[in-house]
Amino acid sequence: MKQLYFLIIYLSSTLVSAQNTYTIKGKVTDFVTHDPIPFASVSIKNSTIGKNTDFEGNFVFQLPGLISDSLFISCMGYTPKTVFIRRDSLSQTLNIQLRPADIMLHEITVHAGENPAWGIIRKAVSAKSENNYKKISGFDYISYNKIEVDINNISEKLRKRKIAEKVNKALEDMGTLTDDEGNVLVPTFISESISHYYFRNDPRLSKEIIEKTNIKGIGVTDGSLTAQLIGSTFQQYNFYVNQVDVLNKNFASPIADDWRLIYDYYLADSSYIGEDFCYRIEFTPKRKQDLAFAGTIWINKGSWAIAQIDATITKDANLNFVERIKIQQELEPVDSIWMPVKNRIVVDVSEITKGSAGMLLKFTNYNEDIIVNKPKDVRFYDRGIEILPDYRETNKKYWQSVRPEPFTDKEQLAYSMIDTIKTIPAIKTYTEIAKILSSGYTRLFTGIELGPLVYSGAYNNIEGLRLRLGLRTNYEFSRKWVLEGYLAYGTKDEAWKMGGEITKIFSRKPWTTLNLKFSRDIEQVGLRKEDLGLGAVYSAYMRFFTLMRPFYENENKIQFQREVSKGIFTSFGFRTRSFDPLYPFEYRIRPELGNDSPMTTRFNTSEFLSEVTFARDELAVINDNERLSFGTVKSPTITVKYVLGAKNLLNSDFTYHNISAKYSHTLNLGYFGKTYYRAEAGAILGTVPYPLLKSHLGNETIFIVGNSFNLMNNFEFVSDRYFSLRYTHDFEGLLFNRFPLVKKWKWRTFTTGKFLWGTLTDKNYDMTPQRSETNFRNFSSLDKTPYIELGYGVSNILKFLRIEAMHRLTYLDKPDIKKFGVKFSAEISL
Repeated sequence: MKQLYFLIIYLSSTLVSAQNTYTIKGKVTDFVTHDPIPFASVSIKNSTIGKNTDFEGNFVFQLPGLISDSLFISCMGYTPKTVFIRRDSLSQTLNIQLRPADIMLHEITVHAGENPAWGIIRKAVSAKSENNYKKISGFDYISYNKIEVDINNISEKLRKRKIAEKVNKALEDMGTLTDDEGNVLVPTFISESISHYYFRNDPRLSKEIIEKTNIKGIGVTDGSLTAQLIGSTFQQYNFYVNQVDVLNKNFASPIADDWRLIYDYYLADSSYIGEDFCYRIEFTPKRKQDLAFAGTIWINKGSWAIAQIDATITKDANLNFVERIKIQQELEPVDSIWMPVKNRIVVDVSEITKGSAGMLLKFTNYNEDIIVNKPKDVRFYDRGIEILPDYRETNKKYWQSVRPEPFTDKEQLAYSMIDTIKTIPAIKTYTEIAKILSSGYTRLFTGIELGPLVYSGAYNNIEGLRLRLGLRTNYEFSRKWVLEGYLAYGTKDEAWKMGGEITKIFSRKPWTTLNLKFSRDIEQVGLRKEDLGLGAVYSAYMRFFTLMRPFYENENKIQFQREVSKGIFTSFGFRTRSFDPLYPFEYRIRPELGNDSPMTTRFNTSEFLSEVTFARDELAVINDNERLSFGTVKSPTITVKYVLGAKNLLNSDFTYHNISAKYSHTLNLGYFGKTYYRAEAGAILGTVPYPLLKSHLGNETIFIVGNSFNLMNNFEFVSDRYFSLRYTHDFEGLLFNRFPLVKKWKWRTFTTGKFLWGTLTDKNYDMTPQRSETNFRNFSSLDKTPYIELGYGVSNILKFLRIEAMHRLTYLDKPDIKKFGVKFSAEISL
């Protein structure tokens, strides 16, 4: 009887157990960033039951009984993990964290027949043109974007500095934000935005309307510039193109046309994602130093479209200051077009120097209400990014209602900590210094700024010590008017120099301004800002030491600028200039008389100015009272300029026509790198002295100057008709990545070429006399032979040094020229 009793109890408990359903759910997150890990594989150990996490890292199992006591979790780029599950609980929730791991290249064993992953990848590559969502006529969607920036990997040395101690003291009552290893995180920036993004393919145009923003940041305000930068425009990652642009570096897509050269593939699994059957393929670069991804891609069977992708760039890639970049993307079909609906990007920036700190940047993007193949009219895209008047939104209930995911406790704490850190006086000082370094100006008081500080002082042979004070107004003074002015004094020439500008902003949409300018200052022939085309630092440097062909100039100018339509920018104006040389110079007033012509040294010009720039897919934003251009995405930039010199108008001495055009473009050659090239052509029609002609920029310094001919002497050649072509090809790590002993240095190779054709008519050449006692004509002209320079070099030496060896191939019989040279420059890049 007792045996029967125990048998009944046993059978009853077994029956009850069989009727119960076990629920196992959980979330898989990154151990370092705490971000969800989408597409991770979660399986019941010792069984065939398994599934992938969703985009938020969640999974759920509904099981009639437990056949194992553990789960096995794995994901490309992470160390796999086994987690025990309880048998005595019908429902349990697990929080699982995976540690990032170095991605190991698979050992590929070649068997008879083809790698099964190749056939799937080949079909995906063949179907790219049909599946590329940026090949359809157009689309638009509502986008939620979140950006987070934290300081991490804070060294012990940095922790002991006074500023770190002050931050810790200010936050001690709030608690400490840390990762799970106890490492301190200092939040510096969190932003959210709601926007409407529009895209049109033919012509290729985009527009984003920023509807709402909420920004918290140290040294950052919710101003119009920040609001324009945190939307969806700058978070576009399209894996259907051969090269994916990440932080202005091009990485080969796993379905690039040359995929066999770059990647190894492994068919890991096949399963349903929702109702769509997909193949899961793991991919790794053949050479881990190459600019390529490692990760997992899910390809839909039938359409061969990307359904999901998890792609990682590791610290082994030929990049500087980056520990890891991770891009996760989920796509869903919308009218048979697979559109990105969720994106997550993590950038882990390493410490730049020992004793400094790292940085963690996280970008999250959700797209909804997607409409395809209904593009707007071309005129709709005239302004690439615009913000609504009431874009600032701080109401907590509003953001709680629109967030796809609620903020975690750590994100809520980060919000509060940023507000506290901003009030620390030392932090205010550091952020002000950072603003000065980035803009060149410092705020004196409300509406008035001092600068540019880089021009504040110089020393040269004409002025001695040059001291300069410049002021300008900002948007706090007016959003319609901008006033600028400066005074400068030289201790040697004991002369005052000055300048001023007034700009009226008529419209920000489209950008329309009127500018009035006057100046009296020292300039150098061929070395004005407009001639150099270089930054403020180099322009300031050109005022040091010995000035080259200096002259006093009085300039008065009026100029009207308007953005006519998307990618077309025009300007028209009028100016007068005077030329009063500070070096030996004279010219013939009537050159047709030859040596009998009277001579003079000064002249005046009156010029009508016109210019138009074509940059079809330019990215530009309005920063308070100025327009900032980030260049074009794919299209070339073309600028055409025409200047008419009018004789006898306001004492002008010459009539002439100056016509010029510039063409610049970047060619992405995929596996073989990137080519930057620029062509320029021009003609000066009329008889004028050589300061009004084209003085080709030489370079006698030891530094590489991109816009110059680096082995040409200063003022060696002057032309009135010319054509030049410059190119630089960056091979990135294509060569050095293949040498075991040097690939860890991450050196990069490049080649350059510079070509110049030019002529100088006899009338313009003879306008400058040649005398035995004074060599006024200390320049020459090019003949039918082009001037040619070729160069090659290595960049990224010690992460900042660029060294180039250069050869001059023509005009080698001229005195005091260099046939060969080695020059360097410093540059910091990823």
